[in-house]
Amino acid sequence: MIDERRAAGEKVGQLLLLGSASLDLVQRASESLAGRVAHLEMLPITVSEATSARISIDRLWLRGGFPESLTAATDALSLAWRQDFVRSYLERDVPMFAPRLPAAMIGRLWTMLANAQGAMINAAHLAQGLGVSAPMITRFIDLLVDLLLVRRLQPWSGNLNKRLMRAPKI
Repeated sequence: MIDERRAAGEKVGQLLLLGSASLDLVQRASESLAGRVAHLEMLPITVSEATSARISIDRLWLRGGFPESLTAATDALSLAWRQDFVRSYLERDVPMFAPRLPAAMIGRLWTMLANAQGAMINAAHLAQGLGVSAPMITRFIDLLVDLLLVRRLQPWSGNLNKRLMRAPKI
């Protein structure tokens, strides 16, 4: 659409908003619109937004920041939405990008990472719990980072002469 309008003489003000974090779309947009594309990360509903909408912090903490989950009529409906969200990622999106990876194992790893959030990654410990190798865990985490399901916080050190680096956090 944008390319057609540019060819017709409209040079500025062309915006295409995509509501997806699909790796295919991100990759194609980066290749075809190099220098003309920006990625905007839409954060979940924050505490200040929730309180201004008269939603309690406890409710935000329990249901999460996705609007469909947060504004569900009951806690049961909110939980069902979140379970469907996780299931759709594991059954549809993960096999699309990594067809030979078992979705159930990725789901268990995702749960383990959620329980250890903010801690340094110990791939050997996670691998032992899942019965795979540590390099395999690193590949699985890379996939989850690429799918924007987890964030990896790289270690920071003030001494650039040191080679020893701490493990990243999830």
